[in-house]
Amino acid sequence: MTGPVYQHTLARSASWQSEQRRRRTDVLVVHPADVDTGVRFVCRGSPSTDGMIPARWDAVVDTRGGVVLGNTSGWTLRGAITLLAALRVAGIDNAVVEFQGSRISAEVGDFCFYLEMLADVGVRVQDAARRLLSVTDRVEVRDSSGFAILTPDSRFRASVQATAIRHGGRADTVYATLLSDFTEPHAGFSTTLPGSGEIQNNGSGDAPVTRPLREICASPDAMRIGLVEMVGHLALAGAPLAGNLRTYGAGPGLHQALLHAVMDRRAAAPTTVTAHRARHQAAQADELAQLRPLSDTDPG
Repeated sequence: MTGPVYQHTLARSASWQSEQRRRRTDVLVVHPADVDTGVRFVCRGSPSTDGMIPARWDAVVDTRGGVVLGNTSGWTLRGAITLLAALRVAGIDNAVVEFQGSRISAEVGDFCFYLEMLADVGVRVQDAARRLLSVTDRVEVRDSSGFAILTPDSRFRASVQATAIRHGGRADTVYATLLSDFTEPHAGFSTTLPGSGEIQNNGSGDAPVTRPLREICASPDAMRIGLVEMVGHLALAGAPLAGNLRTYGAGPGLHQALLHAVMDRRAAAPTTVTAHRARHQAAQADELAQLRPLSDTDPG
């Protein structure tokens, strides 16, 4: 894929309400937004500037029991990660989310409900290049529970592991790999069957992507939670990351520490998907030219 990649927003506003209707705060509306504005949350009934909370790593005010976003006016929001993951999987770069109260629903099934909501209204292509953060240096963070290591890569790759409890109490570790070239039709994941050492492959040939990201909804709960949390936490970078991420035992605190380290060390350079691809394609062409035997280029 060599054509330009553009930003996207919603084709029209979308509203959602929890089927359980347990709380008044289970109602939200997602609106289209201008280019280069990213995802922002605004509390219904507040002045637009005071109640606006950007979905960014530097707006995280707490990670205990999940990510809490906040702003300098004192407004906070809990539960954004699941919706952020759905927006990223749907290919939405810019949106305004209108919420009520101090939290939005973020249960296991909500990711799939959010995807359905976004699919119902569709997306609109915008006249601006899709932004990207290209990882330039290795970043590693650790805590008492695990580690996260991010290294440069031409695409986004990430490994996730989850523990699934089978009938009878037996625990199996299931592994998944996220793969993306930053265009949603060519983003996906593969899973390793417990004990098989083989990757499930529903595709053909040597295609690295085996299942579209939307099929996360069909994954077991433990794996779905791991995949959604990783995609949602990384969405707080403000733009997709081009890098290879390996994690073990990573929770909200570790993902947040990783983003802080990347930004503080300036280990990712802002660019666009189109420019990033062109740079790597040129580098690959140079490597191939250097590897070509002399007999292929020397007429003598």
